[in-house]
Amino acid sequence: MNGRELRLKRFIAPYDGRTVVFPLDHGVTCGPVHGLEYLENAVLAGVRGGADGLVLHKGMLACLRSVRERLPGIFMHLSASTLLGTSGTHKVLVGTVEEALRRGADGVSVHVNLGTPSEPEMLRDLGVVGSACAEWQMPLLVMIYVSDAPASPPVPDCALAHAARVAAELGADIIKLSPPQDDRVLAEITRGLPVPVVVAGGSRVPDTRAFLERVERALAAGARGVAVGRNVFQNENPEALMRAVSKIVHRGCTSEAAWNELQEARPV
Repeated sequence: MNGRELRLKRFIAPYDGRTVVFPLDHGVTCGPVHGLEYLENAVLAGVRGGADGLVLHKGMLACLRSVRERLPGIFMHLSASTLLGTSGTHKVLVGTVEEALRRGADGVSVHVNLGTPSEPEMLRDLGVVGSACAEWQMPLLVMIYVSDAPASPPVPDCALAHAARVAAELGADIIKLSPPQDDRVLAEITRGLPVPVVVAGGSRVPDTRAFLERVERALAAGARGVAVGRNVFQNENPEALMRAVSKIVHRGCTSEAAWNELQEARPV
């Protein structure tokens, strides 16, 4: 077993090959959004709720010091941009694989936005990180998206399939992808790639029950897990919701049963 395989076991449950990733890297892009004002609280919700992996920027690894529970796998996020500037979709590298190793991370993650003017630079950066991950035996999570203007139709499923292929071709060990509209396309994507695909939680869904149903549907279509951020940390009970998601992913719990348990866990 090499270092990459060993580290991947910290993210992907060996008994089912699935994972629940909890991205908490939003602070650089969006600032202290609701649910992340006190990042330590969100970290604890993820740890106690059963997340298999957390995604944090380098400076926020310090939030792990106070955690007394056993930690999940930790991805150090290497990409950054802010909504304060004029190039919010242009992600640049703000760390290296070697730095992530020195800081104690188990893997690294990179964000790529295809279909933007800065696509070539982001693809180049992904290639550089992929090569470093191969050299240092570090797992690489690639969060890959296809840009769509606010007034345009949804991103075509064929474009999402292309994006997933790009990530796999350039060295991803886990791919985070927006779910296609057609579940059959997701099934085709997952069958055709040699690495696990996890479905992004996306923007906040007001209907938590519908969110859980979406998780269940993605798994049925072949996704090997989910990467859920806002829909968990902006929920009124993030720890309980993370636990519900984890049960759907790892225990075969139905979304209906998870929803019922979640209702029972609501504070009176």
